[in-house]
Amino acid sequence: MATSKGYRYVPDVVSAPGETLREVLEDRGISQADFATRLGKTEKFVSQLINGKAPISPQTALDLQRVLGVSAAFWNNAEALYRGYLARKAEEEELAKSAQWAKRFPLKAMADNKWVARETSQAEQAEELLSFFGVASPDAWEQYWSSPKRLAARMTKAFEPDTVALSAWLRRGELEAEQIETGPFEPKAFESVLRELRALTREPVELWQEALREQCAAVGVAVVFVPELPKIRCHAVSRWLSPAKALIQLCLRYKTDDQLWFGFFHEAAHLLKHGKKRTFISDIDPDSAEEAEANRFAGDLLIPAGEYRDFLLGHEPSRERVTAFAEQLGIAPSIVVGRLQHDGYVPFSQMNDLKQKLEWAQ
Repeated sequence: MATSKGYRYVPDVVSAPGETLREVLEDRGISQADFATRLGKTEKFVSQLINGKAPISPQTALDLQRVLGVSAAFWNNAEALYRGYLARKAEEEELAKSAQWAKRFPLKAMADNKWVARETSQAEQAEELLSFFGVASPDAWEQYWSSPKRLAARMTKAFEPDTVALSAWLRRGELEAEQIETGPFEPKAFESVLRELRALTREPVELWQEALREQCAAVGVAVVFVPELPKIRCHAVSRWLSPAKALIQLCLRYKTDDQLWFGFFHEAAHLLKHGKKRTFISDIDPDSAEEAEANRFAGDLLIPAGEYRDFLLGHEPSRERVTAFAEQLGIAPSIVVGRLQHDGYVPFSQMNDLKQKLEWAQ
């Protein structure tokens, strides 16, 4: 059997084996047309082989050995090295792309909250984020989080959020909700629970938080409290994780109990009234009809419209009248204060001592 004429594949160059094949044919003065005939293949196949568009299969390597006398092992090794090089190059490009993608996230805040580990290498950090989101690539993340069920809210220019940070906050809510076992969603039962929860607004957070979670979970709603990330510009979200399981996600953007409770009842309205095909994000689309309806629902459930109207017909709101009215309604005085401030009957600088300041447990 003839031996190789000294043609050698150089891994550092990592050119396609077809380049070596082209050199062999040129050295021997063999045209591609003649070579195709001797190989028993079409000229198109030979052209693709030479230009690296067609791989050298083990059978083709044997054919090249017979026709050219260059061993099949050489061709197989050259092909393996070249394909390995292409794979490494593609991986490097993907890692570079992933590293740039990872830089968009508030990594320090996420690591401080122990949502992700802070890695030293950019590639490892990207891998950590992909695992956090449960996606295979930045492209998959982009496609998933651009879905109308997640970030399709119309975002006002005045309060446009950092959607990358917002997606991380929403994802953390998903992960926490997965750990909460819920019954199937029952609208009438949920509305009944909401009326019962009004009385919890008078309790300190260490008493009402767990009761809120348990009562809502029983009727198909997972309630999670997730620390905010920089620039998410929202404090509450409602969404559907499945047809039978809903999620209400809250943070302490406004840091007082009246805001948190109103946000909760507002998001509950979305679950009861606005279908299951999108996410509702408070503060981002404040002028929509759905937001206005949710505001009315929450406001009237906490302070019935007729009783609120009667209260306003009396004397000017005072601390004593606010406290007595809240006790009459069976709700926290902070909720009455927040409503009066929002409606312009009390300055935002007054009666704030009736509100509970909330902070995250360490």
